[in-house]
Amino acid sequence: MAAWGGWLAAAVIAVAALLRMRRWRRWAATLAERAAAEGGRGDRPPADSGWSLEQEALSTAIDAGLQRRDSLAREVGRLAGVIDGMVEGVVVIDGEGTVLIANTRAGVLLDLSAGEGYAGRSLAELSRHPDLHDLVRLVRSEGSWDEPMVQEIAVGTGSQLTLQVTASRLTAREDLERWFVLVFHDISEIRQLERIRRDFVANVSHELRTPLAAIGGYTETLLSGAMDDRERATRFLGIIERHSDRLGRLVDDLLTLSDLELGRTELRRAQQDACRIVNACFETLRGKAEAAGVAVENGVASDLVPLHADADRLEQALLNLIDNAIKYTPSGGTVRVEAGPANVSDAPEGSATHPAEEYIELVVSDTGVGVPPEDLDRLTERFYRVDKARSRELGGTGLGLAIVKHIVQAHGGWMRIESALHEGTRVRLALPAYARRSGRDSAEAR
Repeated sequence: MAAWGGWLAAAVIAVAALLRMRRWRRWAATLAERAAAEGGRGDRPPADSGWSLEQEALSTAIDAGLQRRDSLAREVGRLAGVIDGMVEGVVVIDGEGTVLIANTRAGVLLDLSAGEGYAGRSLAELSRHPDLHDLVRLVRSEGSWDEPMVQEIAVGTGSQLTLQVTASRLTAREDLERWFVLVFHDISEIRQLERIRRDFVANVSHELRTPLAAIGGYTETLLSGAMDDRERATRFLGIIERHSDRLGRLVDDLLTLSDLELGRTELRRAQQDACRIVNACFETLRGKAEAAGVAVENGVASDLVPLHADADRLEQALLNLIDNAIKYTPSGGTVRVEAGPANVSDAPEGSATHPAEEYIELVVSDTGVGVPPEDLDRLTERFYRVDKARSRELGGTGLGLAIVKHIVQAHGGWMRIESALHEGTRVRLALPAYARRSGRDSAEAR
């Protein structure tokens, strides 16, 4: 908030400088008019040894005024550059809601229709966001207020933005209208993180409550006399064991995810054969695939460029993906793993990629039920499930894809998911290749 307040102060200083410049321009123009009336030409009277003391004083005052005007113009130019480079949006409006100043960031955040510029146009004309219009009406209608007004508004279409707006009133001279400075700070990410945290607490509580309730209930039944019935006791103990295993998996996944997010997981990266790791995953899950009637195919070439990865973590990621694919593929379907070169230009913005590094893409595809398009962006969120009932029935913890994403990101790669209902799913993992990486490391060591 302190940094944010500093930018607000800079905006206020710039507006004050504009006010001062406008006054100096009026004063200089008045002096120039008087000089012209005295027979001068241009901005000041001509040098004439016959001038009176009054004319000399007038000439000196005009010079001083013009110099002051130029100095203020430079000052305003510098401040305007600072404001235009701010990460916050800044808009200055007058008492009628007309825009006097708006920086580039404000145009981006508010999706303003620039046209020939913002200045001189009504904010209601430039923006169609009702929350913004309500805020402007509130600011203009308030009577006497000295403290900044802070309010949150939602703007944008599709990907909604949450903006925290601080409105401050500038009290100019009595003969000038009131001006208002609106500073827009994008807090969308903060609000999203708060939502994720709330959802996480709610979801983990729910995930823990279900097996705990089952364990407690069946234990109480056993203690109430069911232990004397061997058949019932055996069945109840089996249920307790199953829920205990689920609790163990959930706790293990939570710890794994936490370690990955906090960077506490040490990666033992070395040359890895992707074909061998995929075969190891298939061997682990072959029994499950056969029981489900799902065929598994390894389409990774044995001569593929090796990966620069941690074998255990890579196997963990692939096991998660292949296991998911088997769970959600009907009998008679196929789960296939393929590989090929990946293009760095396909990496999402912000990925920890290196332009000189070669990447290999592992693709886990299935012919399963698929995922609706509206759910794709949330699949890697913790505990997010498309079909909650079926996911729990199949033993999922809701953390598998989140773990896969963090494993890939820890390797400096990226992950993409493509899917359509009843057409299957393709999960793409891009990971650094070993050959190019090791060559670059050797060159840097020299």
